[in-house]
This record gives sequence, C-alpha cells and structure tokens, in this order.
Amino acid sequence: MTPPDIRSSFSAPRPDMTKPRIGRVLVVDDDEPMRKVCARILAHEGWEVVQAPDGRTAIGAVLGSTEPFDCVVSDVHMPEVDGFQLIATVRRHDEELPVLLMTGDPSLDGAVKAIDNGAVSYLTKPFEPETLIAGVARAARQHGVARMRRRADSYALKLMAERSELEARFERALSTVWMAFQPIVQLSTKTVFAYEALLRCDEESLKRPDLLIATAERLDRIHDLGRTVRAAVAKASVSAPRDALIFVNVHGLELTDEEMFSGGSPLAEIASRVVLEITERIGLDPTTSAEQMSALRKLGYRIAVDDLGAGYAALGALAMLEPEVVKLDMSLIRGIERHPTKRRVVGAISILCRELGSRVIAEGVETKAELDAVCAAGIDLVQGYLYAKPTRGFASVAL
Repeated sequence: MTPPDIRSSFSAPRPDMTKPRIGRVLVVDDDEPMRKVCARILAHEGWEVVQAPDGRTAIGAVLGSTEPFDCVVSDVHMPEVDGFQLIATVRRHDEELPVLLMTGDPSLDGAVKAIDNGAVSYLTKPFEPETLIAGVARAARQHGVARMRRRADSYALKLMAERSELEARFERALSTVWMAFQPIVQLSTKTVFAYEALLRCDEESLKRPDLLIATAERLDRIHDLGRTVRAAVAKASVSAPRDALIFVNVHGLELTDEEMFSGGSPLAEIASRVVLEITERIGLDPTTSAEQMSALRKLGYRIAVDDLGAGYAALGALAMLEPEVVKLDMSLIRGIERHPTKRRVVGAISILCRELGSRVIAEGVETKAELDAVCAAGIDLVQGYLYAKPTRGFASVAL
C-alpha cells in the first residue's frame, strides 16, 4: 500500500517538557474530541504523540515515519480501514509494534477478536486516564523491551545519558527503598484480610515505581531490587497485624533468582503469611513455572495472579500458576456499575475462579456504587481508596 500524504492529516502535541521523553505513540480515532483527549493524557505523561483521524492515515504514519512508534492506540470502528485492518497492515510492517484497541461498543466476542487479531489490550470507552496510561506503558514495556534496549530508548536511559550516573541513582534509590501498605478488606467478616506491599523510594528521579522497575530492567538489576523489596517487607512485617496476610509483588525475572527459593532468605521466615503476586510475564517459562510454583509453596508461600483482565492474555496464567488468589485489574472495576458487560465479565471470572479454588480480590474500588456492583458479582475481598490509601505503616480500617 502506498502511504498517503499525511502532512496535514495528523498532529503531534508536544510532550510535557518537564518529564523525560518516554517514546512515541500513534493515537487513531475518527472521533476528534476523543482522539485529542487521549493525546493530551499521553503527552502529559511524557509521550510524543502523533494523531491520525482514520486508519488509512495511520498506516501512512507507520510506514512513512523515520522514527518508529512504541505503541498504537486505535479505535475499532472507523470508515474504510477499521482497527482490525490497521493491525493486519501494521503487523506486516513491524510484527513487534503493540496495538491497543478502543471501542465504545464492547462485547466478549469483540475482545476475543481483538486479541486473535494481534491487539495486546482492549479498552472500553469511556475509560479513566489511568487505564490508558497504564495500558500504553504496559504494552510498550512488555512487548518492546528488546527493541527499547537495542535503541537505548527505555525509561531509565532517558533520565540520564551515562550508565554510570544511572547506576549511581539506582543505588541511591535502593538505599532509600521503603514499603507502603494498602489494606485488602474482607466484607463478610468486616476485617482486614491482608495488606499489599507497594514499592516506594526517596530518590527523586526514580520515585515512580514504574521508572524504578524499568531502570532495574535496563541495568539487569531486577534481582537486586527484588531482594531489597523482600527484605524491606520482612522487616516491616514485625508490626503487621498477626492475622493479616501480606501480598508482595514479584517480577517474572525474580523467578530466576536462587534467593527466591532459599529457606534462609528474610521473606521465607514469614512465608506462611505471604502471598506472592506474579505481576510480569517477562521471564515466565511454561516448562519450568509449575516446578517453580511447587518450590515456593513448599516454603509456605501462596501464589496470586495480578491484574487479571488487563489485557485478557493473563487468563493463561490461571492454568500455568494455579493461584490461590486472583486479583482483578482495576480497569474491570472502574465504573462497573455503569457497564453491564463489565458486570457480566467480572461475575463470570468470579465463578470460574471459585470453581478452580481461587479467591478473588477486586482492585481499585473507589466508590460505594462500585462496591455494591462487586458484591453483587459475589466478590468478598476488595482493595481500593474507598477504604484506605497506601501508607507507610499498617493502617486500620473502619468498617
């Protein structure tokens, strides 16, 4: 296909110059207000955003650009060239380029078709800015790590030009790591069921957890970051309520660290109280995951699958990891009371997980209406700002 003349067909809002430039995103939607809103949200986060008003223009942008895109966010229903046709053409040009599809008319069949056609995620309009930001960041990181490393275009390298300076900032971040804890509430007993440990540090340039993790990936220091986090959780656990579990996020590459499986590690001493949240598919090997999960369970740990529903691809983790706990991504919970499809999906997942012996946690519950919808879906464990924000200590919750 010959790329059309697109010089007057798309615009690129300037990214927030106070933040490091993350990369390039192509936003495609024939609905101009929606397209501009998405562009503003992503530009504010530091992305360089190119806009295209239709699929044909988008194809021209991809084929004609001298600098590659890190992600494409496209509407499904567009005249002439729709989102599925756009994916097919993009895949012929760059099979690694991730595409997120948006639709205001969601259905399970549409979600399955989107994934089957190569989309990495399926966003339902309207969505919260955080959903779009997280979806683009996750897609660019998970599907473009190798390319970003080759091009030196990761988050970490954009913070400083020299590796030695990056190492120094990472070391300062490691030395100031601390954990915030957010309660997970059990509604039926009106008690705190658990606390999720959330990564924090005092190094100004790496305060955002995603930047710190991206830096660890770039420097091949995931093991060092993971050990620091696990030691910090173990230290903080002495003041945790004795009857509450502690959820700890585990990057997929941490499963290649021998210390994870050592009975002498700090976290192993409280393993019976710890639920390990598998948050990244990077490093997960289907041929070894069952053995790894068995070894962790022998130490006393329980396993959770995090962000189920974020991109539908995580459903395979249920069979691979056989988790004791499943955490539903907040994109499924946000505004659930207004979306019948979301309610049906959440209800179906809840039933499936219970049949498989897994407990379900709804993340990101912020309103009473969302809570009521979650309860109606048969979910008894919730986490979100409705009850408490993350704090340095183990906050009590008034129920």
